[in-house]
Amino acid sequence: MRLKPDVRLVVFDVDGTLLDIRPEPRDVVSDGDLRALLEALSARCHGALALVSGRALGDIDRIFSPLKLIAVGLHGAEIRDASGAERRADPRIMDHARKPLRDFVAAHEGLMLEDKGATLAVHYRKRPELGAEALNFLLRFSPADGLAVQEGKFVVELKPGLYDKGTAIAELMRSSPFMGRTPIFFGDDLTDEPGFAFVNHAGGLSVRIGSPEVRTQAQQVLPDPDALRALLMREARP
Repeated sequence: MRLKPDVRLVVFDVDGTLLDIRPEPRDVVSDGDLRALLEALSARCHGALALVSGRALGDIDRIFSPLKLIAVGLHGAEIRDASGAERRADPRIMDHARKPLRDFVAAHEGLMLEDKGATLAVHYRKRPELGAEALNFLLRFSPADGLAVQEGKFVVELKPGLYDKGTAIAELMRSSPFMGRTPIFFGDDLTDEPGFAFVNHAGGLSVRIGSPEVRTQAQQVLPDPDALRALLMREARP
């Protein structure tokens, strides 16, 4: 696999892709070697490198501090472009869902509610048997309210229906330094499948991190974040 950084737009998911998933979202933090690697690769891409995550922009920045990259948060509901300008969805879209979700989580020991503003995520890693119940509860919220449910690894999330990682990559490609480049997207999860689909349609390369036995729209598979890091170390060399 060759990235051809001079002509590629390179996009990475964070959790499970660049970094291993941890029991608590706040436990995830990058190391200096990864930050240096991303910085070197970004330079080789002439700045056409971005992170696209379900996390909020502020949380992405916490993980990679002091490095601050072009980034898309909340599955596309937040974006920071190459100039540093940020656009954020209105968190009030979730106002009518907050209390019902807080009450649901409080009634089920082991569940965790992560309020990210414009999205609400219910984590069930500690109680995997409650995944279906959590999903069904979120599905009560109507698409007529502009909301959609996104499944992930031991998490279900309520998000604005206008956004997904496919729309996020499309938005990046409409601005400099991404215009005219061929996208490559690395992800690991159900939340990344819209990104894979968009990149495939755009003639790019989609790569899933994880087991090759899982059904995916990605064209290629790498086994884990360590394998991705090894690939990037080769590509970042002058």
